[in-house]
Amino acid sequence: MTTSHDRPIVDFVVVGAQRSATTHLNFCLRDHPEIFMCRDEVPYFENPFFQTTPRSELERALAPATDRQRRGIQRPDYLARPECADNIRSVAPAARIVAVLRDPVARAVSAYFWYMQFGLLPLLPPETGMERLLDGWTDPAFPRAPDVLELGFYGRHLGRYVDAFGADRVLALVDEDVRDVTAIQSVYRFLGVAPAHTPRALDRKTNAGTYDLRRLRVLRMRRRLAWSWDLVDTYVYRPRRLRRPVASLVSASVVGFDRFVLAHMLRGGAPVLRPDLEQRLRALYAADLDVLEVLLGRCLPTWRKRAGS
Repeated sequence: MTTSHDRPIVDFVVVGAQRSATTHLNFCLRDHPEIFMCRDEVPYFENPFFQTTPRSELERALAPATDRQRRGIQRPDYLARPECADNIRSVAPAARIVAVLRDPVARAVSAYFWYMQFGLLPLLPPETGMERLLDGWTDPAFPRAPDVLELGFYGRHLGRYVDAFGADRVLALVDEDVRDVTAIQSVYRFLGVAPAHTPRALDRKTNAGTYDLRRLRVLRMRRRLAWSWDLVDTYVYRPRRLRRPVASLVSASVVGFDRFVLAHMLRGGAPVLRPDLEQRLRALYAADLDVLEVLLGRCLPTWRKRAGS
């Protein structure tokens, strides 16, 4: 039997696209008695964290796991960060990788609004802002802007993990899969735990995105009043002018006002892009999708078609 002294520090890592149901998968994995999942995302393997953070912090995050549990961490951002596959392999060469993907066009729209919410993009309608990004717009004040499109090249990003760990240690799902008990049980089997478990979290609802510019304008007050991003190296959220407890209170008040007041007043789902704009996005990802389908051994025809076509 493997002891706590010779077992790997981490057994598996969940990566993926933004809003691709990785949080939902986390709930389903955490529900299994033979799996320990960190509740929060662990940025340890991203640069510059990887060069500056002692390994003891990663060990501390995983310390509550028992010797009989598979230990896992979740961090969707790892998928597209080019350094992460090799960083993970250097610490856990036998780790298994679970990736959850989403239609890259829907992901790009979701990312666009998420970035606006946190002040990482100007507050503009998607017809204007997405077109500017497709035309190559950049601005030193918004250094993360190119990520909105770059993060959707799944074939390229997933290929790094296949190269680092081998195809047999990489399992990729699409977001629709993780609502299906059979798919979740295939993940259990892949991780080497009892596959027959049915997670109680299977029907759990997760937070929807915010697509109303008026709500985003309110949510951006957190950045002006209480918090700021480190935009250069990583997504570190720092208190701004206020002490941390006060900053947290201000931030929570803004979020609460949005969730319990504005969300009921200003209802609405994801926007429908102009057909020509959606077609440009589909064309952008078409060649990478060819690569991805080979990696997955699976066709994704709905990711190729323009809505309504």
